[in-house]
Amino acid sequence: MRRNNFNHGNGYYAVLLTIMILLFLLPLLPLLAWSFAQQWRFPDLVPTASLRAWHYVFAAHSQVRGALFHSLGLAIATSLLTQVVAYPAARALGLYVKRWNKTIRFMLIAPILIPGISIATGVHVLFLWLGLSDQWLGVLLSHLIPAIPYSIYVLYGFYAGYDIAYEKQLHVLGANRLQAFKLIELPLLLPALSVSVLFSFLISWSQYLFTVFIGGGSLITVPMLLFSALSSGDYSLMGALCMIVVLPALLLVIFSSRGVKKDRYQG
Repeated sequence: MRRNNFNHGNGYYAVLLTIMILLFLLPLLPLLAWSFAQQWRFPDLVPTASLRAWHYVFAAHSQVRGALFHSLGLAIATSLLTQVVAYPAARALGLYVKRWNKTIRFMLIAPILIPGISIATGVHVLFLWLGLSDQWLGVLLSHLIPAIPYSIYVLYGFYAGYDIAYEKQLHVLGANRLQAFKLIELPLLLPALSVSVLFSFLISWSQYLFTVFIGGGSLITVPMLLFSALSSGDYSLMGALCMIVVLPALLLVIFSSRGVKKDRYQG
């Protein structure tokens, strides 16, 4: 009886997971079809096939290559720098800071609660004064503003339930701080850290508002090209650019989810 209930539960979970995947992929199918279309007029069920959009994307004179390089560079740098800031902040809030803890966490989440246009305008004025406007470094620093609060909250959730007695036990046995981090903290932290890196990467990868304000149009990224194609009415190019925006993020989600599932202490 227990085995039948277990199989029934697995079957229900598989069906639910399949439905969720289909709902996630369903909005992407028209965009994928548009990327290979020359035109798609009513009442045609199938568009007229063409590789025009993809030829433009991979052409030497296209802006897509440079935009892709800028987007990847910003996203990777943002995800790494975000962890450098978020890790000590989350550890301190989760383990040591007890007084005013809720107030500090509320202040940290303020950049998420305040409308992005207000923050982007204020940051733009500040960066003009500092000479960081229209600079790659300025755009990178602006991407950290929405990314850091998310990462702190993800890592804080881990440290709120983390038992520091594991580390103290290693210290009693003669281990230093680096050894304790490598042997105890990092293996346990890795799933939350993977989610934190994923969030910060996706936030920077899809960032449009801060890039436009701080970059001033001198730094072109893939989301900027996508919005430009959307306003031009070129649906084929829009579909191709949407696939370029979605594919790296989708691959990163799959890779991260596989890493989270692994048992770091298996065997």
